[in-house]
Amino acid sequence: MSTDKISIWETQWQKGDISFHLPEVNPKLLDNMDELIGCEKAAGEKVSRNILVPLCGKSKDLVHLHGLGHNVVGCEGVEQACTEFFSENNIEYTRAPLEGVDGSLFSSADGRLRLYQCDFLALTAEIVSTKFDAVWDIQALVSINPRDRKQYVRTLRSLLADDFRYLLVTIEYEPFAHLGRPHSISYNAVKELFGSFSNVKFIAQLPAQAPWKSEWRENVFAMVGGVEDRVQYWQARWATGQSQWNSDKPHQYLVKYLDTLTAGSSNCKFFLPLCGKAGDLMYLYKEGHTVTGVEGVPFVVEQFFRENKLDYEKISMPEIKGWKFKTKDGRMCIYACDYFSLTPAMVGEVDAVYDRGALEAINVGDRPGYVKLMQQIIGKDFRYVLNAYEYDDSMFQGPPRNLPRDEVFNLFADFAEVDILEEADKSDEGADKFNLEWMVKVIYTIKPSQQ
Repeated sequence: MSTDKISIWETQWQKGDISFHLPEVNPKLLDNMDELIGCEKAAGEKVSRNILVPLCGKSKDLVHLHGLGHNVVGCEGVEQACTEFFSENNIEYTRAPLEGVDGSLFSSADGRLRLYQCDFLALTAEIVSTKFDAVWDIQALVSINPRDRKQYVRTLRSLLADDFRYLLVTIEYEPFAHLGRPHSISYNAVKELFGSFSNVKFIAQLPAQAPWKSEWRENVFAMVGGVEDRVQYWQARWATGQSQWNSDKPHQYLVKYLDTLTAGSSNCKFFLPLCGKAGDLMYLYKEGHTVTGVEGVPFVVEQFFRENKLDYEKISMPEIKGWKFKTKDGRMCIYACDYFSLTPAMVGEVDAVYDRGALEAINVGDRPGYVKLMQQIIGKDFRYVLNAYEYDDSMFQGPPRNLPRDEVFNLFADFAEVDILEEADKSDEGADKFNLEWMVKVIYTIKPSQQ
Protein backbone atom coordinates (compact mmCIF):
# COMPACT_ATOMS: atom_id res chain seq x y z
CA MET A 1 0.00 0.00 0.00
CA SER A 2 1.44 3.37 -0.98
CA THR A 3 -0.38 5.22 1.78
CA ASP A 4 0.59 4.73 5.43
CA LYS A 5 0.88 0.94 5.52
CA ILE A 6 -2.27 -1.01 6.38
CA SER A 7 -0.21 -3.08 8.80
CA ILE A 8 0.30 0.01 10.95
CA TRP A 9 -3.44 0.56 11.13
CA GLU A 10 -4.04 -3.13 11.79
CA THR A 11 -1.69 -2.97 14.77
CA GLN A 12 -3.54 0.05 16.16
CA TRP A 13 -6.90 -1.74 15.87
CA GLN A 14 -5.52 -4.90 17.47
CA LYS A 15 -4.21 -2.88 20.43
CA GLY A 16 -7.45 -0.95 20.72
CA ASP A 17 -5.54 2.26 19.98
CA ILE A 18 -8.41 3.85 18.06
CA SER A 19 -9.03 7.07 19.97
CA PHE A 20 -9.85 8.67 16.61
CA HIS A 21 -13.01 6.55 16.45
CA LEU A 22 -16.15 8.30 17.68
CA PRO A 23 -18.74 6.09 19.43
CA GLU A 24 -21.56 8.31 18.13
CA VAL A 25 -22.48 10.06 14.89
CA ASN A 26 -20.04 12.85 14.10
CA PRO A 27 -21.63 16.22 15.03
CA LYS A 28 -20.03 17.89 11.99
CA LEU A 29 -22.01 15.54 9.79
CA LEU A 30 -25.23 16.34 11.64
CA ASP A 31 -24.56 20.08 11.47
CA ASN A 32 -23.85 20.04 7.74
CA MET A 33 -26.23 17.48 6.29
CA ASP A 34 -27.67 20.10 3.93
CA GLU A 35 -24.23 20.58 2.41
CA LEU A 36 -23.75 16.84 1.89
CA ILE A 37 -27.22 15.85 0.78
CA GLY A 38 -28.58 19.05 -0.74
CA CYS A 39 -32.20 20.15 -0.77
CA GLU A 40 -35.25 17.95 -0.65
CA LYS A 41 -37.24 17.55 -3.84
CA ALA A 42 -40.64 19.09 -4.36
CA ALA A 43 -43.46 18.17 -1.98
CA GLY A 44 -41.03 17.00 0.69
CA GLU A 45 -39.74 14.04 -1.35
CA LYS A 46 -36.46 12.88 0.14
CA VAL A 47 -33.21 12.94 -1.81
CA SER A 48 -31.48 9.56 -1.96
CA ARG A 49 -27.77 9.68 -2.68
CA ASN A 50 -24.94 7.26 -3.32
CA ILE A 51 -22.51 8.27 -0.57
CA LEU A 52 -18.86 7.31 -0.35
CA VAL A 53 -17.09 7.36 3.03
CA PRO A 54 -13.34 6.79 2.51
CA LEU A 55 -11.23 5.30 5.32
CA CYS A 56 -14.43 4.82 7.28
CA GLY A 57 -13.33 2.52 10.11
CA LYS A 58 -16.46 1.40 11.95
CA SER A 59 -17.99 4.86 12.00
CA LYS A 60 -21.56 5.29 13.22
CA ASP A 61 -21.94 7.80 10.40
CA LEU A 62 -22.43 4.86 8.01
CA VAL A 63 -25.43 3.58 9.98
CA HIS A 64 -26.87 7.09 10.27
CA LEU A 65 -26.69 7.77 6.54
CA HIS A 66 -28.06 4.31 5.72
CA GLY A 67 -30.95 4.90 8.13
CA LEU A 68 -31.84 8.08 6.23
CA GLY A 69 -32.39 6.05 3.08
CA HIS A 70 -29.10 6.60 1.28
CA ASN A 71 -26.90 4.02 -0.41
CA VAL A 72 -23.67 4.04 1.58
CA VAL A 73 -20.28 2.68 0.56
CA GLY A 74 -17.30 2.74 2.87
CA CYS A 75 -13.71 1.84 2.16
CA GLU A 76 -11.53 0.57 5.00
CA GLY A 77 -8.21 -1.25 4.85
CA VAL A 78 -8.47 -3.07 8.18
CA GLU A 79 -10.55 -6.27 8.23
CA GLN A 80 -11.14 -6.04 12.00
CA ALA A 81 -12.80 -2.65 11.62
CA CYS A 82 -15.22 -4.03 9.02
CA THR A 83 -16.25 -7.10 11.01
CA GLU A 84 -16.66 -5.08 14.21
CA PHE A 85 -18.82 -2.55 12.39
CA PHE A 86 -21.38 -5.14 11.32
CA SER A 87 -21.32 -7.12 14.56
CA GLU A 88 -21.57 -4.10 16.89
CA ASN A 89 -24.48 -2.66 14.89
CA ASN A 90 -26.26 -6.06 14.62
CA ILE A 91 -26.36 -5.84 10.83
CA GLU A 92 -26.57 -9.08 8.86
CA TYR A 93 -24.00 -9.20 6.10
CA THR A 94 -22.36 -11.29 3.46
CA ARG A 95 -18.69 -11.32 2.57
CA ALA A 96 -17.10 -11.98 -0.80
CA PRO A 97 -13.56 -11.64 -2.18
CA LEU A 98 -12.87 -8.74 -4.52
CA GLU A 99 -11.83 -9.52 -8.08
CA GLY A 100 -8.47 -8.15 -9.12
CA VAL A 101 -7.85 -6.46 -5.76
CA ASP A 102 -6.59 -7.85 -2.48
CA GLY A 103 -9.58 -7.51 -0.14
CA SER A 104 -13.22 -8.29 0.54
CA LEU A 105 -16.66 -6.82 0.01
CA PHE A 106 -18.95 -6.74 3.06
CA SER A 107 -22.62 -6.15 2.13
CA SER A 108 -25.74 -5.68 4.22
CA ALA A 109 -28.78 -7.83 3.46
CA ASP A 110 -30.56 -4.95 1.68
CA GLY A 111 -27.47 -4.15 -0.39
CA ARG A 112 -27.56 -0.44 0.53
CA LEU A 113 -24.61 -0.61 2.92
CA ARG A 114 -21.30 -1.92 1.60
CA LEU A 115 -17.76 -1.85 2.95
CA TYR A 116 -14.84 -2.45 0.63
CA GLN A 117 -11.99 -3.81 2.73
CA CYS A 118 -9.01 -2.89 0.59
CA ASP A 119 -6.45 -0.22 -0.26
CA PHE A 120 -8.51 2.87 -1.09
CA LEU A 121 -6.11 3.84 -3.85
CA ALA A 122 -6.92 0.56 -5.60
CA LEU A 123 -10.64 1.33 -5.75
CA THR A 124 -12.14 1.93 -9.20
CA ALA A 125 -15.59 2.71 -10.59
CA GLU A 126 -15.63 -0.79 -12.11
CA ILE A 127 -15.07 -2.41 -8.71
CA VAL A 128 -17.81 -0.44 -6.94
CA SER A 129 -20.12 -0.55 -10.02
CA THR A 130 -21.39 2.97 -9.45
CA LYS A 131 -20.52 6.65 -9.43
CA PHE A 132 -20.95 8.61 -6.21
CA ASP A 133 -22.88 11.87 -5.97
CA ALA A 134 -21.84 12.53 -2.36
CA VAL A 135 -18.68 12.01 -0.28
CA TRP A 136 -18.32 12.29 3.49
CA ASP A 137 -14.59 12.69 4.18
CA ILE A 138 -14.03 12.94 7.91
CA GLN A 139 -10.28 13.49 8.08
CA ALA A 140 -9.42 10.70 5.66
CA LEU A 141 -7.41 13.22 3.63
CA VAL A 142 -5.27 14.11 6.64
CA SER A 143 -4.78 10.48 7.66
CA ILE A 144 -2.83 9.50 4.56
CA ASN A 145 0.75 10.45 3.85
CA PRO A 146 0.88 13.96 2.30
CA ARG A 147 2.86 12.64 -0.67
CA ASP A 148 -0.16 10.49 -1.61
CA ARG A 149 -2.74 13.28 -1.56
CA LYS A 150 -2.76 13.86 -5.30
CA GLN A 151 -3.25 10.16 -5.98
CA TYR A 152 -5.98 10.06 -3.34
CA VAL A 153 -7.83 12.92 -5.06
CA ARG A 154 -7.35 11.33 -8.49
CA THR A 155 -8.91 8.13 -7.14
CA LEU A 156 -11.81 10.08 -5.67
CA ARG A 157 -12.40 12.00 -8.87
CA SER A 158 -12.59 8.77 -10.86
CA LEU A 159 -15.39 7.61 -8.54
CA LEU A 160 -17.47 10.81 -8.65
CA ALA A 161 -20.54 11.56 -10.73
CA ASP A 162 -20.48 14.81 -12.72
CA ASP A 163 -22.93 16.37 -10.27
CA PHE A 164 -21.56 15.66 -6.80
CA ARG A 165 -21.44 17.06 -3.29
CA TYR A 166 -18.45 16.61 -0.99
CA LEU A 167 -18.26 17.37 2.73
CA LEU A 168 -14.68 17.45 3.97
CA VAL A 169 -13.23 17.89 7.47
CA THR A 170 -9.49 18.52 7.85
CA ILE A 171 -6.99 19.35 10.56
CA GLU A 172 -4.72 22.39 10.53
CA TYR A 173 -1.98 23.37 12.97
CA GLU A 174 1.18 25.43 12.99
CA PRO A 175 4.14 24.06 11.01
CA PHE A 176 6.19 21.52 13.00
CA ALA A 177 3.68 21.61 15.88
CA HIS A 178 3.09 17.91 15.31
CA LEU A 179 4.71 15.14 13.32
CA GLY A 180 2.73 12.29 11.82
CA ARG A 181 -1.00 11.66 11.61
CA PRO A 182 -3.18 13.60 11.36
CA HIS A 183 -1.23 15.63 8.83
CA SER A 184 -2.04 19.34 8.74
CA ILE A 185 -3.40 20.76 5.50
CA SER A 186 -4.11 24.42 4.69
CA TYR A 187 -7.03 25.99 2.88
CA ASN A 188 -4.81 26.79 -0.10
CA ALA A 189 -3.65 23.18 -0.31
CA VAL A 190 -7.26 21.96 -0.34
CA LYS A 191 -8.04 24.47 -3.09
CA GLU A 192 -5.06 23.28 -5.11
CA LEU A 193 -6.13 19.63 -4.81
CA PHE A 194 -9.83 20.04 -5.56
CA GLY A 195 -10.21 23.42 -7.27
CA SER A 196 -9.69 22.21 -10.84
CA PHE A 197 -12.93 20.20 -10.82
CA SER A 198 -15.02 21.47 -7.92
CA ASN A 199 -16.36 24.59 -6.32
CA VAL A 200 -14.66 24.68 -2.89
CA LYS A 201 -16.56 26.48 -0.15
CA PHE A 202 -15.07 27.08 3.31
CA ILE A 203 -17.83 26.39 5.85
CA ALA A 204 -16.27 26.73 9.29
CA GLN A 205 -13.11 26.69 11.35
CA LEU A 206 -13.53 25.16 14.81
CA PRO A 207 -11.25 24.24 17.71
CA ALA A 208 -10.22 20.62 17.25
CA GLN A 209 -12.10 18.11 19.40
CA ALA A 210 -10.63 15.21 21.35
CA PRO A 211 -8.47 13.30 20.83
CA TRP A 212 -6.78 16.15 18.97
CA LYS A 213 -5.24 19.18 20.68
CA SER A 214 -7.65 22.05 21.30
CA GLU A 215 -5.21 24.59 19.84
CA TRP A 216 -5.44 22.78 16.51
CA ARG A 217 -8.21 23.74 14.10
CA GLU A 218 -10.75 21.59 12.33
CA ASN A 219 -11.71 23.08 8.97
CA VAL A 220 -14.98 22.15 7.29
CA PHE A 221 -15.34 22.43 3.51
CA ALA A 222 -18.31 21.85 1.20
CA MET A 223 -17.62 21.15 -2.45
CA VAL A 224 -19.83 20.64 -5.48
CA GLY A 225 -18.99 19.66 -9.03
CA GLY A 226 -18.09 22.56 -11.27
CA VAL A 227 -15.80 25.56 -11.22
CA GLU A 228 -15.28 28.35 -8.74
CA ASP A 229 -18.06 30.95 -8.56
CA ARG A 230 -17.64 34.65 -7.84
CA VAL A 231 -18.03 34.21 -4.07
CA GLN A 232 -15.16 31.74 -3.75
CA TYR A 233 -12.44 34.37 -4.13
CA TRP A 234 -13.73 36.12 -1.00
CA GLN A 235 -14.08 32.86 0.89
CA ALA A 236 -10.43 32.23 0.18
CA ARG A 237 -9.47 35.70 1.41
CA TRP A 238 -11.37 35.25 4.68
CA ALA A 239 -10.19 31.67 5.19
CA THR A 240 -6.53 32.57 4.75
CA GLY A 241 -6.64 35.65 6.99
CA GLN A 242 -6.48 38.13 4.09
CA SER A 243 -9.43 40.23 5.22
CA GLN A 244 -7.49 43.35 6.14
CA TRP A 245 -10.37 45.55 4.98
CA ASN A 246 -12.48 44.31 7.89
CA SER A 247 -12.74 46.26 11.14
CA ASP A 248 -14.94 45.87 14.20
CA LYS A 249 -15.06 49.68 14.41
CA PRO A 250 -17.66 51.68 12.45
CA HIS A 251 -16.33 53.06 9.19
CA GLN A 252 -15.32 56.72 9.37
CA TYR A 253 -17.62 57.84 6.56
CA LEU A 254 -20.61 56.02 8.02
CA VAL A 255 -20.17 57.95 11.25
CA LYS A 256 -19.46 61.21 9.43
CA TYR A 257 -22.49 60.99 7.13
CA LEU A 258 -24.93 59.18 9.40
CA ASP A 259 -27.23 62.21 9.46
CA THR A 260 -27.28 62.22 5.66
CA LEU A 261 -28.36 58.59 5.69
CA THR A 262 -30.97 58.82 8.45
CA ALA A 263 -32.45 62.22 7.47
CA GLY A 264 -33.10 62.75 11.15
CA SER A 265 -34.94 59.47 11.75
CA SER A 266 -34.01 57.39 14.79
CA ASN A 267 -35.34 54.13 13.33
CA CYS A 268 -34.28 53.58 9.73
CA LYS A 269 -34.06 50.34 7.83
CA PHE A 270 -30.46 50.08 6.60
CA PHE A 271 -29.07 47.80 3.93
CA LEU A 272 -25.34 46.94 3.93
CA PRO A 273 -24.25 44.97 0.85
CA LEU A 274 -21.27 42.59 1.11
CA CYS A 275 -21.13 43.46 4.80
CA GLY A 276 -18.74 40.82 6.14
CA LYS A 277 -18.72 41.21 9.91
CA ALA A 278 -18.05 44.94 9.81
CA GLY A 279 -18.36 47.12 12.88
CA ASP A 280 -20.89 49.17 10.89
CA LEU A 281 -23.52 46.50 11.58
CA MET A 282 -23.38 46.71 15.36
CA TYR A 283 -22.94 50.49 15.28
CA LEU A 284 -26.23 50.97 13.43
CA TYR A 285 -27.96 48.28 15.50
CA LYS A 286 -26.95 49.95 18.76
CA GLU A 287 -28.16 53.28 17.39
CA GLY A 288 -31.63 51.75 17.24
CA HIS A 289 -31.88 51.11 13.51
CA THR A 290 -32.97 47.93 11.72
CA VAL A 291 -30.10 46.42 9.77
CA THR A 292 -30.15 44.02 6.82
CA GLY A 293 -26.95 42.80 5.25
CA VAL A 294 -25.79 40.29 2.69
CA GLU A 295 -22.48 38.44 2.80
CA GLY A 296 -21.36 35.61 0.53
CA VAL A 297 -19.24 33.76 3.11
CA PRO A 298 -21.47 31.91 5.63
CA PHE A 299 -18.87 31.27 8.33
CA VAL A 300 -18.10 35.00 8.50
CA VAL A 301 -21.76 35.76 9.21
CA GLU A 302 -21.88 33.10 11.91
CA GLN A 303 -18.71 34.53 13.45
CA PHE A 304 -20.32 37.98 13.54
CA PHE A 305 -23.34 36.83 15.54
CA ARG A 306 -21.24 34.72 17.91
CA GLU A 307 -18.53 37.32 18.48
CA ASN A 308 -21.14 39.97 19.26
CA LYS A 309 -23.06 37.57 21.55
CA LEU A 310 -26.31 38.13 19.70
CA ASP A 311 -29.26 35.84 20.33
CA TYR A 312 -30.04 34.62 16.81
CA GLU A 313 -31.59 31.93 14.68
CA LYS A 314 -30.09 30.36 11.55
CA ILE A 315 -32.51 29.38 8.80
CA SER A 316 -31.58 27.29 5.77
CA MET A 317 -32.74 28.86 2.49
CA PRO A 318 -32.19 26.36 -0.34
CA GLU A 319 -33.76 28.72 -2.86
CA ILE A 320 -30.76 31.04 -2.51
CA LYS A 321 -28.24 28.29 -1.72
CA GLY A 322 -27.58 30.01 1.58
CA TRP A 323 -28.75 30.94 5.03
CA LYS A 324 -30.66 33.63 6.86
CA PHE A 325 -29.25 34.74 10.22
CA LYS A 326 -31.62 36.84 12.28
CA THR A 327 -31.67 38.19 15.83
CA LYS A 328 -34.66 37.25 17.95
CA ASP A 329 -35.75 40.90 18.09
CA GLY A 330 -35.79 41.04 14.27
CA ARG A 331 -33.63 44.17 13.98
CA MET A 332 -30.53 42.46 12.62
CA CYS A 333 -30.73 40.15 9.63
CA ILE A 334 -27.90 38.97 7.38
CA TYR A 335 -28.34 36.74 4.37
CA ALA A 336 -25.36 34.43 3.79
CA CYS A 337 -25.50 34.02 0.02
CA ASP A 338 -24.45 35.52 -3.30
CA TYR A 339 -25.75 39.10 -3.51
CA PHE A 340 -27.37 38.29 -6.84
CA SER A 341 -29.45 35.53 -5.22
CA LEU A 342 -31.36 38.09 -3.15
CA THR A 343 -34.87 39.16 -4.11
CA PRO A 344 -36.68 42.39 -3.22
CA ALA A 345 -39.32 40.33 -1.41
CA MET A 346 -36.67 38.89 0.92
CA VAL A 347 -35.07 42.19 1.83
CA GLY A 348 -38.12 44.42 1.80
CA GLU A 349 -38.01 48.15 1.17
CA VAL A 350 -35.03 49.90 2.76
CA ASP A 351 -34.57 53.54 3.76
CA ALA A 352 -30.80 53.81 3.51
CA VAL A 353 -27.83 52.04 1.97
CA TYR A 354 -24.26 52.30 3.16
CA ASP A 355 -21.94 50.86 0.52
CA ARG A 356 -18.58 50.57 2.20
CA GLY A 357 -16.93 49.08 -0.88
CA ALA A 358 -19.28 46.51 -2.40
CA LEU A 359 -19.75 48.11 -5.81
CA GLU A 360 -16.01 48.49 -6.26
CA ALA A 361 -15.35 44.92 -5.04
CA ILE A 362 -17.55 43.00 -7.48
CA ASN A 363 -16.57 42.15 -11.03
CA VAL A 364 -16.94 45.11 -13.39
CA GLY A 365 -19.36 43.18 -15.58
CA ASP A 366 -21.67 42.64 -12.60
CA ARG A 367 -22.07 46.34 -11.81
CA PRO A 368 -25.23 47.02 -13.90
CA GLY A 369 -26.97 43.98 -12.37
CA TYR A 370 -25.89 45.07 -8.90
CA VAL A 371 -27.45 48.52 -9.34
CA LYS A 372 -30.60 47.10 -10.94
CA LEU A 373 -31.24 44.89 -7.91
CA MET A 374 -30.43 47.78 -5.58
CA GLN A 375 -33.02 49.91 -7.39
CA GLN A 376 -35.66 47.28 -6.56
CA ILE A 377 -34.73 47.23 -2.87
CA ILE A 378 -34.57 50.93 -2.03
CA GLY A 379 -37.66 52.90 -1.01
CA LYS A 380 -38.93 55.97 -2.85
CA ASP A 381 -37.23 58.39 -0.41
CA PHE A 382 -33.98 56.44 -0.08
CA ARG A 383 -30.58 57.78 0.95
CA TYR A 384 -27.40 56.09 -0.26
CA VAL A 385 -23.74 56.76 0.56
CA LEU A 386 -21.19 55.08 -1.69
CA ASN A 387 -17.42 54.69 -1.20
CA ALA A 388 -15.25 54.35 -4.32
CA TYR A 389 -11.63 54.48 -5.43
CA GLU A 390 -10.23 55.91 -8.65
CA TYR A 391 -6.79 54.99 -10.02
CA ASP A 392 -4.99 53.86 -13.16
CA ASP A 393 -6.29 50.31 -13.60
CA SER A 394 -3.67 49.50 -16.22
CA MET A 395 -1.30 49.13 -13.24
CA PHE A 396 -3.63 47.28 -10.82
CA GLN A 397 -6.96 45.55 -11.43
CA GLY A 398 -8.18 45.31 -7.83
CA PRO A 399 -10.00 44.66 -5.72
CA PRO A 400 -10.78 47.32 -4.76
CA ARG A 401 -11.46 47.92 -8.44
CA ASN A 402 -11.23 51.27 -10.14
CA LEU A 403 -14.69 52.91 -10.16
CA PRO A 404 -14.54 56.09 -12.27
CA ARG A 405 -16.98 58.86 -11.43
CA ASP A 406 -18.44 58.89 -14.94
CA GLU A 407 -19.39 55.26 -14.51
CA VAL A 408 -21.00 55.95 -11.11
CA PHE A 409 -23.13 58.73 -12.59
CA ASN A 410 -24.16 56.55 -15.54
CA LEU A 411 -25.00 53.48 -13.43
CA PHE A 412 -27.56 55.41 -11.34
CA ALA A 413 -28.72 57.92 -13.98
CA ASP A 414 -32.09 56.26 -14.68
CA PHE A 415 -33.48 56.71 -11.19
CA ALA A 416 -31.20 58.78 -8.99
CA GLU A 417 -29.15 61.93 -8.61
CA VAL A 418 -25.50 61.47 -7.72
CA ASP A 419 -23.37 64.07 -5.94
CA ILE A 420 -19.86 63.98 -4.55
CA LEU A 421 -19.67 64.57 -0.81
CA GLU A 422 -15.87 64.65 -0.66
CA GLU A 423 -12.65 63.46 -2.23
CA ALA A 424 -9.41 62.45 -0.56
CA ASP A 425 -5.95 61.87 -2.02
CA LYS A 426 -4.91 58.30 -1.18
CA SER A 427 -1.82 58.18 -3.37
CA ASP A 428 0.48 57.20 -0.52
CA GLU A 429 -1.80 54.32 0.43
CA GLY A 430 -2.12 53.28 -3.22
CA ALA A 431 1.64 53.29 -3.69
CA ASP A 432 2.28 51.24 -0.52
CA LYS A 433 -0.44 48.62 -1.07
CA PHE A 434 -0.90 48.40 -4.83
CA ASN A 435 2.18 50.03 -6.39
CA LEU A 436 0.06 52.81 -7.87
CA GLU A 437 1.22 56.27 -8.87
CA TRP A 438 -2.03 57.93 -7.76
CA MET A 439 -5.26 57.00 -6.01
CA VAL A 440 -8.33 59.03 -5.01
CA LYS A 441 -11.07 58.14 -2.56
CA VAL A 442 -14.49 59.51 -3.58
CA ILE A 443 -17.58 59.55 -1.31
CA TYR A 444 -20.90 59.91 -3.11
CA THR A 445 -24.41 60.66 -1.94
CA ILE A 446 -27.16 59.15 -4.07
CA LYS A 447 -30.81 60.14 -3.70
CA PRO A 448 -34.06 59.89 -5.68
CA SER A 449 -34.17 61.75 -8.95
CA GLN A 450 -36.35 64.85 -8.84
CA GLN A 451 -37.57 64.52 -12.42
